[in-house]
Amino acid sequence: MEIKTEKKLISPSYLKELRRYVQIFQEYFQEADIRDIGTKKVNELHLSLSGSPKYILNIMSCLHKMLSDAFDWSDIGKMPKFPEIDVPEPDFKTIDLDQQDAVIQNIENMMDKAYILFTARQMIRPSETRALFWDDLDFKHNQVIIRRHFSLNELRVATKSKRIKILPLDGEVKDSLQRLPRHITSPFVFQKNGRPYSESYARKLWNRITSEIGIKICLYQGTRHSSATEAVNRVGMDKVQEFLGHTRSTMTKRYAKMNTEGLKSVLREK
Repeated sequence: MEIKTEKKLISPSYLKELRRYVQIFQEYFQEADIRDIGTKKVNELHLSLSGSPKYILNIMSCLHKMLSDAFDWSDIGKMPKFPEIDVPEPDFKTIDLDQQDAVIQNIENMMDKAYILFTARQMIRPSETRALFWDDLDFKHNQVIIRRHFSLNELRVATKSKRIKILPLDGEVKDSLQRLPRHITSPFVFQKNGRPYSESYARKLWNRITSEIGIKICLYQGTRHSSATEAVNRVGMDKVQEFLGHTRSTMTKRYAKMNTEGLKSVLREK
């Protein structure tokens, strides 16, 4: 897996999760031969796991992949059956845009404020904001190219969806970016002494400001999710899907489900 990570075939964040799951397998199966891990042992592992259905599904999916590879390589002669795991829809939280603006206005540092503003208004992933280069910005034509992201703190020369996105640049975002100082050697827009914002710095920045004003929501949900939910109600799902770069409409429907404005006509009005 380390070789695949070096070759950019899997991300460092995914490798980190895989290592956690492999440790679980090692502790549970111990010295058992992989050829002896049949349907019964797979089900016994499943019943021994605790945590959310999504967490358990991730563990079992990792084991399924490992055994599937072993089967393809003829290391095992038969693929065991795996239990069905029902995972409820995730409970996404959002804040309204007045609350989002309040968070942004409470950030004193110019670059920190621009970072959150860019992530919220452009509705992109925080990991993509951290990877923004000055060369990605076209102030003349008011557009920005999203072409890379960070996996943990490793720069990946592609977005998470593997698609390059060319987006119109919000006017307020443009003004905030044009006021930022540029580092003499670093290509990154959002940086500290030339080094790009780390994952922990960006997350802690958001958590500190939101806790100060009594808002409990994570960075991703408070920026991209909240802005996309409002946008679905305002311009419709198709436009938002195109803007976000979702390859499947089911991904964008999450935001539509969170918006009840379009359902008000069903209610009986007095």
